[in-house]
Amino acid sequence: MAELILTRRKFLVMASSFVAASATPALAKTLLPKTGPRFSSRTLHLVQAHSREEFEGVYWREGSYDEKALSRLAYLLRDKRNGKEHPIDPSLLDLLHRLNSSVDVKQPFKIVCGFRSEETNKKLRRRSKGVAKNSLHMKGKAVDIRLANFSLKELRNAAKSLRAGGVGYYPRSNFIHVDVRPTPISWG
Repeated sequence: MAELILTRRKFLVMASSFVAASATPALAKTLLPKTGPRFSSRTLHLVQAHSREEFEGVYWREGSYDEKALSRLAYLLRDKRNGKEHPIDPSLLDLLHRLNSSVDVKQPFKIVCGFRSEETNKKLRRRSKGVAKNSLHMKGKAVDIRLANFSLKELRNAAKSLRAGGVGYYPRSNFIHVDVRPTPISWG
């Protein structure tokens, strides 16, 4: 019986997060309950794979995004090649929060690539045909991640099960790509 309740609770948390992730931040405020321990805050633990800089904390609290946390996350997810920053779409952060809840692992996501400036994207496109001309990385709507000591294939499957955007699988480079786009799609 307890297992059924836990499964139901996890489903409800994921479902309400999905509604919030698909909605604008203003609409999400009206759709999510404002009370209860599961809905009072959302947290993330991210580590930049290259610089080892870290964010661990609350980015959403009682129906509102924390502006200081969003600024810190934009800095952490900046273009590693030239240091340029860009606001990160809060729905991408919600997706990472939901993904972390679904895999139930108590370790940070390692960030391989967050925001990517237009200059960096052009440079990477010259080297690889796998880089999109209009990459969602350039809009703060995509991130490449991995989890230490966790199957990349399982992480990809968990991301796909959320049906919240794009999921790319890059086992040779040891990361998955997740993004927020209107229609779920996967590749790799």
